[in-house]
Amino acid sequence: MTHAGDIIVQDATWSNRTALREVLLTSGVFGASDADCVDDMFTETWMRPRPDAYRWMVAVDAATQHVHGFACFGQESLTKSTWDLFWICLRAEARGRGIGRMLIDAAVQHATAAGGSVMVIYTSSNDAYAPARRLYAAAGFVAASEVPDYYAEGDNLLIYWRRLCPKSA
Repeated sequence: MTHAGDIIVQDATWSNRTALREVLLTSGVFGASDADCVDDMFTETWMRPRPDAYRWMVAVDAATQHVHGFACFGQESLTKSTWDLFWICLRAEARGRGIGRMLIDAAVQHATAAGGSVMVIYTSSNDAYAPARRLYAAAGFVAASEVPDYYAEGDNLLIYWRRLCPKSA
């Protein structure tokens, strides 16, 4: 668990399920289909626990437990030590307070402690994602690849990358 002032980043619980949907729908970036996808992933995490399942963390108000944002991350299938930051999302009113950075830092710390060597983020080139891309860069991630028209015509897939620990000999 990490904290800064009145915000704490902690492991999500089943009781956070509804709040995750609300975070997505109040983000100003994601819609109902995204919320359905997150709900499916989150539900599977709890209903069919596996060692390789994605991990969920929430940024909450320390006093009220109001969820301001969340991150979903885990080890990439078929890799030795690559981790994926699959989702990171904040309510629109929570931006600019360092909460996104707290969530990324918590994911990086967890992956590093678990032996992760690399973390990747897949994101859109759409203008709505520009603040997220700035956050990734500020957290030490580098744009490594671009796939044209991946999400839709003119909406490219951008892959960000960060080394978590030194290369092994």
